[in-house]
Amino acid sequence: MSSISGQLSSIRFSGKKQSSSSAEVRLVLLGKTGSGKSSTANSILGSNVFDSKVSSSSVTQQCHRVSGEFHGRNITLLDTPGLLDTQQTLQEVQKELRKSISLLYPGPHAFLLVIQIGRFTQEEKDVVRQIKQAMGAYAFSFSVVVFTHGDLLEKGTSVKQSLIDGCKDLADLVAGCGGRYCVFNNKSSKNKDQMSEVLALVDSMMLENGGIWYSSKMLKDAEEELAKEQQEERRLMDKNVALLEKKQEAVIKELYGKQLEMVQLKSKMEMEELKKKIQLEKKKEEKLSREREEAFRREMEDYVKKEKDTKTQEMVRLMEKRIGEEEEKMNALQEKLDKVTKMLKDQEEQEDKIRRAMQKNIQKEREENEKKEREKEFQQIQKEQPSRQREKMRRDTLQRDLDKLTLSLKDQSMKEEDRKRQMEVLIRREREEKQRERDIQMENMKTEKRRTLALQQELKSIRRKVEQQKETNENLKRQLEENLRMDREKCIIEMSALKKQYDKKPCTETIKKRSAEKHSTLTAVTGFAQEMGLLGLNAALETVGAPCCIL
Repeated sequence: MSSISGQLSSIRFSGKKQSSSSAEVRLVLLGKTGSGKSSTANSILGSNVFDSKVSSSSVTQQCHRVSGEFHGRNITLLDTPGLLDTQQTLQEVQKELRKSISLLYPGPHAFLLVIQIGRFTQEEKDVVRQIKQAMGAYAFSFSVVVFTHGDLLEKGTSVKQSLIDGCKDLADLVAGCGGRYCVFNNKSSKNKDQMSEVLALVDSMMLENGGIWYSSKMLKDAEEELAKEQQEERRLMDKNVALLEKKQEAVIKELYGKQLEMVQLKSKMEMEELKKKIQLEKKKEEKLSREREEAFRREMEDYVKKEKDTKTQEMVRLMEKRIGEEEEKMNALQEKLDKVTKMLKDQEEQEDKIRRAMQKNIQKEREENEKKEREKEFQQIQKEQPSRQREKMRRDTLQRDLDKLTLSLKDQSMKEEDRKRQMEVLIRREREEKQRERDIQMENMKTEKRRTLALQQELKSIRRKVEQQKETNENLKRQLEENLRMDREKCIIEMSALKKQYDKKPCTETIKKRSAEKHSTLTAVTGFAQEMGLLGLNAALETVGAPCCIL
């Protein structure tokens, strides 16, 4: 009921709201043939306006609209043809309903579902299902169940006790109509009371529905929904037909495949037997030829021993004769082998012909089966259109349930496969990313290794240069020390000579000053040599790109 209320709230704009006690009430009578719709309409209007009589065929062939008045309210009543006539299809029912809405513009306030008191038969269940399919599920929100032939009820019993409580389908129908039902006795004189009860139910229903009526838009929505369902049914039917054709084709292929395997197996066995016979004959001939050759060799040896000198020409002749006989036998054996080879080729050609003939038969039988299926389907449609529709609906309902379950299982398996594929993709991506990271790390390590090797080589060259510089410095130092020593010796010699010549103070000061100048010169030269060595070492470190220097 909550879903119906939601649908009604979404389509309230389709009709103008009226008060629950509108001055005009538009009603439509629905029901199967012979349920008493016309009699009920006459009872509501209080006059015999509609033709009512007991008949197995529908008395009302087209929609018939009549207006009347009850307690100052205009009652417009529309009687419809029986909805379960053998000629009626869902499209024809929808056409009549569309006509009823146009005749009761802007739309009926209520549908009176007329059901005869008695056993709620399968035909009446089909009527309810047909109405629901043609008008939509929310059509029962605008419906009231009217039970006719109330005089058939036993005294002291009600419809609820005798019918509704004892039949689940009928109870579901009444519950779908919001529990709205009433009993009509068309033979009773209390028509006004019955009519008051019907109007009270219609007023309460209009109050629940917010004063709207069943509009053409609601019917259009129901038609679109029905078209979708029929399209889905056709698709499922085509799918089932295709599956049956595939199964039939597979059975035919399997049958002919087995026959072909039997023929091939038989021919293979015959060929193997022939090969074995040929091999046996060949072995026998080879054995005989070896025996003959051995016998001939022994004879020749004996003959040579006995008549070595006298019969050489006769022996040669006999050898040539024997060789000729052997060649003739080998040629005969070759001819037999050629015949067997030809026979095998003929056998293969025969198998190819049989295979092509089987394929042609399969194609021919498939076309004949398809033609027969189409003819059967057409004849069945021609002969059993209405009953076929009902049977099809019941069968398709079960098929839809099965297909829904199958689809749900397929969807679940597809989702599982999708999740599995996603996990595989994620795992593969993670592996690729890790592999890329490892490759980058390996590349970086190789680069660092190359740089380290280059630095080591450069350090080795720097060390060599430093050692060379040290050697150069040591050589310079030795030379300077040697020069200094020589200068000192000269100074000492000169000083001793000067002391001898001059023994005065000014001379001593002059000597000291000269020796100090020489010492300062030696210190400057040594510092210059050390500074030049440090400069060379720092220049080498700069070429390497080292972040340090030597001060």
